[in-house]
Amino acid sequence: MAKKFACSDVVSGCSWSTIAKDESDLFHKISEHAKHVHKMDTIPDEILTKVKSKIQEV
Repeated sequence: MAKKFACSDVVSGCSWSTIAKDESDLFHKISEHAKHVHKMDTIPDEILTKVKSKIQEV
């Protein structure tokens, strides 16, 4: 089952979202977005926990 993440669930005002075939691919897309848009070279654990809690199956 595919996985979906909407950045606005964690960062208010960010309209980016993505769908991937699995969690591994999803986290790759999320980390690239965080790096390029939010200037985060690494995602802090507290943010990662929030991200994981907002992932949905589609």
